[in-house]
Amino acid sequence: MFQNIFKNWNFVRILRLAMGIFITIEAVKSGMWFLVITGLVFAAMPLLNIGCCSGTNCSVSVKNTEQIHDEVDYEEFKSS
Repeated sequence: MFQNIFKNWNFVRILRLAMGIFITIEAVKSGMWFLVITGLVFAAMPLLNIGCCSGTNCSVSVKNTEQIHDEVDYEEFKSS
């Protein structure tokens, strides 16, 4: 679980965290307690690297750092 918190941060994940914190702060200022819960959920989702879908279908994908180089042989045909 702690690996999800500290790895694979990208711009969208940071933006989601910032929006969740902003929603929570504004909801506390205005006294809208339902939005406080909503803001906390939106702040927890990027921290745990989970999405709105159930399971791991909507989680952020990890880039493959290994590149596969296949050798392709081309043959030249001479036209007559």
